Amino acid sequence: MKKLTLFAACALMAMLFASCGKDYSNLVGTWGVEKIEYYNIDYAGQPIPATIETYTYDPNSTDNGIQLVFRENKSGEMRDSAIDTILIDWNTETLTYDSFIVNPDTVIVYPFTCSYDRGDRILYMNMDYITYIRTFKMYVSELTDNTFVYENEYDKDYVERAYLKRVSKSAAKSASRQKAKHPHKPGSFFGDR
Repeated sequence: MKKLTLFAACALMAMLFASCGKDYSNLVGTWGVEKIEYYNIDYAGQPIPATIETYTYDPNSTDNGIQLVFRENKSGEMRDSAIDTILIDWNTETLTYDSFIVNPDTVIVYPFTCSYDRGDRILYMNMDYITYIRTFKMYVSELTDNTFVYENEYDKDYVERAYLKRVSKSAAKSASRQKAKHPHKPGSFFGDR
């Protein structure tokens, strides 16, 4: 009887250890953004319908889309080819950018590291911008083999909800080019560039 109990305990421990990283392993691969919603929330945390702004993208596009690449070692990169303006030359006296490039034909890559709290369904992402590192706390409302949805309260009562679709289990492929409007939401994950 003791051997059976010991075997059951070992099997349970093995199952627990195997399932601990299961949710993060679902993230590993390349994800393309289908839609991003920005909205205000009310006192109960519900979206205020009149404030919802929606941006749509082609999740398979590497020419005019946004993709997130998650690696096994909990590092990755955001590949942004939908960016419509690049701001350069930050002026510390005027607190503005001195110059910019409109409609650049390029892909901006932002490296990141991440960790996933499976119990609370929180994804922490440390985005490495050129001059600083910023940490985002995202509530993962849906994570399947092909769908990834998160909500990020990027400012008090301001929420970014992104819908992503799996592009591949590894690197991204190229696709056709179409221009999409790019959000400008300071503090949000996708709109703060």
